Amino acid sequence: MATWLAIFGIYSVLGVVLMLSTDNPLFYSHLAYAIFLCPLIAISVALITRRHGRGREELGLRWGNPARTISFGGLGALAAVGMSYAAFFLVYFAFYLLAGRTPVSAESEQLRGLGGGHLALTLLVTVVLAPVFEELFFRGLFYPTLRKRVGVWGAIVLNGVIFGALHMQPIFMLSLVLVGMALAFLYEKTESLAAPMLAHSMYNLAVVLIAVLTGG
Repeated sequence: MATWLAIFGIYSVLGVVLMLSTDNPLFYSHLAYAIFLCPLIAISVALITRRHGRGREELGLRWGNPARTISFGGLGALAAVGMSYAAFFLVYFAFYLLAGRTPVSAESEQLRGLGGGHLALTLLVTVVLAPVFEELFFRGLFYPTLRKRVGVWGAIVLNGVIFGALHMQPIFMLSLVLVGMALAFLYEKTESLAAPMLAHSMYNLAVVLIAVLTGG
């Protein structure tokens, strides 16, 4: 676990450096995600599963019943969008009451400024790479370990909290905690990564489209 936290920590620090030193931090952070974080996750998953004798089935790398996977994935995505935006509006309202102004999401502003190849890379990372590699770690490897130690509901909550915290987005942290909990619940119910991967992908796509089309 310490190794994983170090990996995500290094990536987060890299994101901060890119934000402060480049004119297009969102693009370069997504580029770093694709060429740095994804290979590290893949190598780590391979090494850990080999070391502990875990196979694809134990990671949840099974498709299962297609109709069940699609229905759970779609409903999970709807639930994640609903919960996350409800939480965001609560944070938004609380921030306004306390600070007298509305919070500004730099990432949303940067998303609206992307075009062409930059937007294509963003969609590749957020809709394809992130759902696959993050689900491999957070639900495939990390969640079963937590479940053995703290039980199902304790693992769902703790998995969501760590998922939200490691994304390093204070305004959206509560939203991401709820999303992580929803994805862990999907994994628990289906015993497969297919449904949470699908829900994660659909959720990310919805967030990008909402940010680009509405400016939210």
